[in-house]
Amino acid sequence: MKIVPVVILLLILAFPRQSEGQELIATEFSQSYLAKISNFTKSLSKKNTSEIKLAKSLFNKAHRNFLKSYHAYATINDVFEKGNYDCLSGTYFLSKALTDLGIKHRIIETNYHIFLIAETDHGDVLMESTDRFQGFVMDRKKIEERIVGYRTDKTGSQLYLSHIKIYHEILPVQLSGLLYFNLAVESFHKNDFESSCAYLQNAWKIYDNPRIDEFTPILARSILKSQLSETQKDHLTELLKSHVHQNLTALAIQQN
Repeated sequence: MKIVPVVILLLILAFPRQSEGQELIATEFSQSYLAKISNFTKSLSKKNTSEIKLAKSLFNKAHRNFLKSYHAYATINDVFEKGNYDCLSGTYFLSKALTDLGIKHRIIETNYHIFLIAETDHGDVLMESTDRFQGFVMDRKKIEERIVGYRTDKTGSQLYLSHIKIYHEILPVQLSGLLYFNLAVESFHKNDFESSCAYLQNAWKIYDNPRIDEFTPILARSILKSQLSETQKDHLTELLKSHVHQNLTALAIQQN
């Protein structure tokens, strides 16, 4: 399954609007969640010997015990508290579990999707978190067919990333950056521009990527048209301008 595009943005996780004084939501697993994953992977490693069996058991049992119901915009908390998951939160869970099992894997980001390729002792396996029944793909030809489909996906042909081609490997830590980006977008849709800027700042510190470059001017224009005070508008737009300036400076240094 593909990520569902919403308005002009994608890879979005929905969180309820935060109340006054509430701290920004973190995207990392809490210690209690990490302990649950650790116990889960330990139970798998005791029953399986080969990496391919471990990976398959992980995929199947993760959906049985944690990733129970696909739910657009499900958060990391939802995975553990409700059994709900989506593309990004599901991939984040599987990546952490694979790391615990000592199985090397690659995380592939595309315009409208994100998936895993586990490197097992019996070859590569594509793991599509949102396809619980056919998302564990071992056949090389079928893996190639899936990848071609991801590369040529036209789901967002009218969306803001349609002129950009994203298909590359990212680091596990960069998933947190994407999760922060999603929170920035969700806050934007709720007209909570202060939270959106704060989340976006966290996102670019972890993983500065084309999504942020495309989203920043959209957010800036909305802030200027909002009912915020002039002081608030100035503060938020200066924050966004500082990121743009940093990017231009870095680009100029690279070109010299």
